[in-house]
Amino acid sequence: MRLKKLLIILLMFALFVWACEVLYLSQRNASTFAHIQFEKAQSKNSLLLEYKKKRIELEQEYDKKKHLATGETVFERIFNTQDQSIEDLIMRVSQEALPYGWSCGVKVEEFTHFILLVYLPHNFQRATPDQVIAYLHFILKYCGGYLSDVAVFDRTHKSYLFFDKSMLDAIKEARISRDLASRSERLGESFTRFNSATIECEKHESHLFLYLEIAGSNGPVTCYALFDTGASTTMLSYEVVNKTGVDNLQSAPHRSFNTANGLLYCPIVTREVNLAGFRKSIEVAVNQRDETNLLGMNFFKGMDYIVDFQNLAIYVWEK
Repeated sequence: MRLKKLLIILLMFALFVWACEVLYLSQRNASTFAHIQFEKAQSKNSLLLEYKKKRIELEQEYDKKKHLATGETVFERIFNTQDQSIEDLIMRVSQEALPYGWSCGVKVEEFTHFILLVYLPHNFQRATPDQVIAYLHFILKYCGGYLSDVAVFDRTHKSYLFFDKSMLDAIKEARISRDLASRSERLGESFTRFNSATIECEKHESHLFLYLEIAGSNGPVTCYALFDTGASTTMLSYEVVNKTGVDNLQSAPHRSFNTANGLLYCPIVTREVNLAGFRKSIEVAVNQRDETNLLGMNFFKGMDYIVDFQNLAIYVWEK
C-alpha cells in the first residue's frame, strides 16, 4: 500500500515536471517565433530603406549628369542642340566663349557668308589681337566651318580688328604670327561697314519712339520715349526721375522749354542714359506736367546718326 502511494506520488511529480517543461518550451518557442518575426520585419524595413536611399541617389545622379547626353562641355552641348540655325549656333558658342560684358552679333551676306561682330563694353579699353585670338579658338573649333570673317569693335562701336577666312584658318591651325596681328589691325581700320549701333524704333503717326534705360542713385528704370530732333535737351517725366534718384527739385536749376503743349519751366537734374550700348551722363529736364519722355539732342553730343524711317531704325556712331 505504501509502495502504491509512493508510485502515485512519483507519477504525479513526473507529470508536474513534464507539464512545467511543456509550459517552458511553449513559452520559449513563442518568444523565438516573435523574435524571428521581429528580425524579419526589421530586415525588411532595412532593405526597403536601402532601396529608397539607392533610388534617390540614382535619381540625383541622373539629374546631375543627364545633360552630358549631348556632350561633356557646354560647347559640345550647344553644338549638338537640334533644330538651331547656323546663326544661333555661332551666337550661342560665341556668347559662351567671350568674356563677361562682351556682346556679339551675326551678319549673313549672300546666304553663306557669316560675319561675327564682337563688341567690347562701353567701359573697356581695346583688347589686343592676341587677347581676341585666345577667345576665338573655341569659337573656331565649333563654328570654323561656317565663319567667313570676324570683326571686333571698340567701345565707340568702331571696328579696329578684322580677321578674314584665311586668318581664321591660321588661328584654328595655331599658325599665329606677328604679321597676322598687324594685318588684323590694318583690316580693322578699313572695315567700316558696321561701324554704327542700330537703335530699333516704333512708329506712331509720324513720330519714332524707343526704349531708354535711365539710371540714377536708386538704380535703373526703363521708359518709353519720343525721339525728338527738335529738342535740345532730353526730358523725362517726374515719375521716371523720382524712381531713379532723390533730387531737391525746388532748389535745382530751372530752364524754360517751348513744347507742343506750351511753355514748360522745368527743373534740371543729371541722369545716366543707356541706349544701344552707349552710356552717357547728361542733363535732363523734369516734366512735371505729364508723363511724356523724350530723347533730345544732348544725348548725341560727339556722335553722328542717321534716321531710317523705312526700316524704323536709327544708326549711331561716335565721331
